[in-house]
Amino acid sequence: MEVRPEAGVLPEPSPALKSRLSSAFGTWVPTVTLVVLAVVSSLWLAQLGNPDTQPKRFAGHTPDLTMEEFEVTTMGEDGSPLRRLSAAYMAHFTDTKTKELTHPHLVVYREEQEPWHVASERGWVSADNDVLMLLGKVNIWRNRPDGKREIHIETEDLRVLPDNEYAETELPVSISTPESLTSGTGMRAYLGESRVQLLSRVKTTIDPITRQ
Repeated sequence: MEVRPEAGVLPEPSPALKSRLSSAFGTWVPTVTLVVLAVVSSLWLAQLGNPDTQPKRFAGHTPDLTMEEFEVTTMGEDGSPLRRLSAAYMAHFTDTKTKELTHPHLVVYREEQEPWHVASERGWVSADNDVLMLLGKVNIWRNRPDGKREIHIETEDLRVLPDNEYAETELPVSISTPESLTSGTGMRAYLGESRVQLLSRVKTTIDPITRQ
């Protein structure tokens, strides 16, 4: 006699079939899990290798403090200003304790005389603030009391010792006054004494030059 299952009711699998299904399922699940993990890992590694997915980092060390319109004034014992250093932008780096400046401008005040101005494209200040490097194009000038230019010096990459009011460079220098134009290579500038020394290849032309 043939036995037919009732409608909607599945026959109970035999014990042998149960064993085979269990074994097959137990093998299939870990395999799928491994495949999924392999795919995820591959995608993650691919993202790591893609430069577009990398976070943007500073080239080199990272500043811990930045400031726009930076300015600091050093005062004398009598309360009068000795010098003022300003910059359009300042970044301080905690690993080196140094500062980097954009468009720095140093003013060296002199008693009863007009101050010296020193400006450049970029700047660097040492950790103890005793060395100021003015990088790129550098302009040094002093005006007369009436505001007209008395002397104008042009050079590049100037090393300044602010406490000593001293500056130096090994690069070409051009010095202009209303009466003359002098050029040379290498310079030592004693700003406190209003004295400038050119080191080599010095050439002077006596000719009035108008500078506003």
